[in-house]
Amino acid sequence: MMKKLYIWLACLGVLCLAACDSGSKEEAPASSAKTEQAQPAPAAEASVVEDAGNAPKELGPPPTKEQVDAADALVAFYNAAASTLANPYYSQADVMMGNVRYYLHEWMLAPRPDGGDGKPLAARLAAPQGMFSEDESRAMAQWVEDMRQSLDSMRADYRSLERYVKDQSIRDDGVKGKALAASIEKNYERFSAARSGYMGTVEARAASVEEVLLYGHPLKRQILEARKVFGLFSRTAGLLMAQKPDREALKQVVTKLDASLADAGRPPFPASPDVERSYREFLKQAAGFKDALVKGLDEGFYNPVREDLNNAAVGSRQSYNAFVREANPE
Repeated sequence: MMKKLYIWLACLGVLCLAACDSGSKEEAPASSAKTEQAQPAPAAEASVVEDAGNAPKELGPPPTKEQVDAADALVAFYNAAASTLANPYYSQADVMMGNVRYYLHEWMLAPRPDGGDGKPLAARLAAPQGMFSEDESRAMAQWVEDMRQSLDSMRADYRSLERYVKDQSIRDDGVKGKALAASIEKNYERFSAARSGYMGTVEARAASVEEVLLYGHPLKRQILEARKVFGLFSRTAGLLMAQKPDREALKQVVTKLDASLADAGRPPFPASPDVERSYREFLKQAAGFKDALVKGLDEGFYNPVREDLNNAAVGSRQSYNAFVREANPE
């Protein structure tokens, strides 16, 4: 008998590669690089052969079919929301902010990213009836509207900044440019707060049904630790968006990554050797992310280190999805 369930992962955020404060103890010249977006892991399913001897001990009766169906719907909405917020329409906020920070260092501005139509995407973020409380649904709708308004303001200011940069007749020592950059950053902070509030609400509700979906699953520990690892990737991405990354918070991420990777890797692994091998490849890629993070804390978060972090995050996603495919043979 095969046991199948959704494995839901936190959206991988931007590891901003634009020039900004490296967070190192010593100052060094900033170098340029393109801002990149690590795509989120898609909604995935995994199954393994049931093993009564290896199944985790559960407290209480198994969930009912109605509880499982409701949990499935909630996790499906979480995955859809995470994918929607990774759409270029929303990620343009991160790109514009990264470009503006580079402009403030080098006085060169990349073209404004394409905008697109956000209405269909906003519709996907609408809370399904009955899934959230009335207060949560109202807050989610307001956060979606705040993101739209913030993006509109950022795009308008960015267009003005583009014109300012191109106008060689203006001689004001960058006063207007800095003012426009400050306005863009203010709206970006509003956008980020709305995005975090929205996803925090959805993720908290999804986390509340973990026990339902993973009840009795042989790989429950490995699946939960993998989710923690991807959540720490997203936490790192958020911390590295700051002009001066919080070193203490990043050190805490390293400690938590160490713990999750160790717990995920310890035996037993109640599945076939091929499934275990693919999961351990994911752990290897995730350890590379941790190593790059340690390097950044030691040497500064310059562009090569950020590229290593991006590559490790993408590699982890790909190897995790390979594990999912191996665990779910057609």
